[in-house]
Formats: sequence, structure tokens, C-alpha cells
Amino acid sequence: MGFEKSLFLGVILMGGVVFGSCVDHAGESEEELEQIRQDSILQADADNALIDAYIADASNGIDASLVKVGEYGVRRIVWAPAVSIRVPEYNEIVSVHYTGKYLENAIFDTSSSTTAKKSDSLNYVTDGIVFDDLLASSSKSYEELLDSLNTSDGAIDDPLFSASRLYLPIAFNHTENGTGISFNYIPGFRSGLKEAMLEMELNSKALIMIPSAVAYGASGSNPGGEGGIPANTPLVFQFDLVNIHP
Repeated sequence: MGFEKSLFLGVILMGGVVFGSCVDHAGESEEELEQIRQDSILQADADNALIDAYIADASNGIDASLVKVGEYGVRRIVWAPAVSIRVPEYNEIVSVHYTGKYLENAIFDTSSSTTAKKSDSLNYVTDGIVFDDLLASSSKSYEELLDSLNTSDGAIDDPLFSASRLYLPIAFNHTENGTGISFNYIPGFRSGLKEAMLEMELNSKALIMIPSAVAYGASGSNPGGEGGIPANTPLVFQFDLVNIHP
């Protein structure tokens, strides 16, 4: 599922409990409104517990003492590069690759073709296959090549990489208050990226952990349809600052 396809849905559907201006509760009783409030509290507690467990899982490589809590309860950690090269100045254009994951670390979208192919390789193929090298010397399409190398138990029905997609980092004007970041992104993504950028430098990485209320909420990213982000799902995004344009 392409993250970009559901960005606009996120803004609309996030109204629900936390951002009531997007949902009309005028016809609901006081009892129904109270139930909505109670459900939102329970969901927030559940999300926080899941995110706490994600941070505590040693395999995720997160130092809990370095995690910061920002707007909307979005948590973040920033890793500096091995060598400090350059810190972006305000009003410079920055390019950032993102990778969206569930708390189980399954990737659902990325702006990086390399990350998409690596994810497919880890999911379906053993022995560290390098797809770019094989594709260059093969007459097969990506999907055909992946299928021919499939060592998993099941068929490959939905590879992350798509040859028809243009993979590019998102680019925006770096400002102190994040006004250069599109308001079309879901609230948690936009807020987390804004705050992480204030601590990032060239070649640094950041990880943000978003409660479901500021991700795709109680409706998910494709209400009434198949696929998409499930309802009430906390999300994780990794950001890589790959370029700074004066």
C-alpha cells in the first residue's frame, strides 16, 4: 500500500476523538459522547503500552533514556551520524527518506527503492540476494525475478517494491515551526518529522513512534475496503536526512 495514497485520508479520518472538529457528533447523546471519550482514553493507554514495549525490546536498538516525548505524545529518538558534516539551517531545502513500519517492524511503505527491495529480499529470499545486480543482467521483470528466487513458504502476492513507482525522498523547506512540511500528512507524521528535524543533521537518522489517534485513528486508512492501515494501529517511521540544498 502506498503511504502517499492514504495521506489525505489520514487528515480527514483523524478527527474522531482527539480532533473532534473533523467529525460531527451533534446528533449523539451525552452517554454516547462519554463512551467516545472513554474509548479514546482506553485506546491511548493501549497505544502507550505497545509503544513502551517496542522501546523496551532490545532488538530494536533503542536507548529509552534518549527517547523524547513531543506533541500529541509522539515519541522520537535521533541518532547522529558517525561524522558530523552539516546541520541544516532554517529556510534550506532538506530531503528526507522515510520508512513506515508497524510495531512488529513489518514495513508497509517507504520512499527508498533500496529499502523496498531489501524488505522483499528479507521476506521472501535467503542468502542476501542483491536485486539491482540481478536485474541488470536479467530479462525478467522485478516481480518475475523475485518469484523465481522465492524461498518462502507462500506465494509472493504483494511485494513492497513497485517498478512503476518513482522513489524519491520528500523535500521541504526547513523551518523552526515546521511550516514547510505539507499539512496533507497525518498529524503524527508531520509533528514527529517537524520535531525530529530540529535535532537532525546530514546523514543522521530519526525514529518516531506515533499513537494511533494521530495516525489513522479508529477508521484506519481504507475504511470499508481491503488493505491499508488497520484501525487503532500505532505506527513507527524512520527518517534519514539525505540531502541539504542551500
